[in-house]
Amino acid sequence: MLLSNRYIVALLCICLIVIVGCEREEEIPSSKPPPIQEFETFSTQHREEGILKWTLVGESSEVRREKVVVQNPKVQIFKEGQLSITLTSKTGQLFRIGKKKDNLYLKGEVVGVNEKGTLYTEELQWQNKDGTLYSPTEVKIVRGDSTWYGTEMVANPDLESVKMSKNRFTLYPKDEEIND
Repeated sequence: MLLSNRYIVALLCICLIVIVGCEREEEIPSSKPPPIQEFETFSTQHREEGILKWTLVGESSEVRREKVVVQNPKVQIFKEGQLSITLTSKTGQLFRIGKKKDNLYLKGEVVGVNEKGTLYTEELQWQNKDGTLYSPTEVKIVRGDSTWYGTEMVANPDLESVKMSKNRFTLYPKDEEIND
């Protein structure tokens, strides 16, 4: 009888362990590691040979190993020390290491404004080494009453040189500069 009591106690312990184990929620490992640091506000700037190339200001940020993820970023890009374009979006990323180092990636309601016009898209990259803006998605550029739509845009930051695929546009001479 003593042996059977031990089996009953062992069986009860096993049942208790199974019941307690089933009631616990499974912890699902996160697909990405937690950020190294988080900031409520964030700002940085990039200079080359002492010349300001761009500034980045955001409401909050997460510093990760390879990049900084910024909420509601405002980016100002400079050419030869002069402001070329101001960009805003819902989120942004600043790459810290690798081939993309010092590149910026903006996503979600991206708007770019300068004296030449306004740019609208959902994704935009500042390719720092090349000094170009790139968007794989549809882009709309507005100058006065003129509008230009296209995809796969490559442009300089002052929007003087813009190349796009799948172009659609309505242009008015009054909105375009004519160089004599």
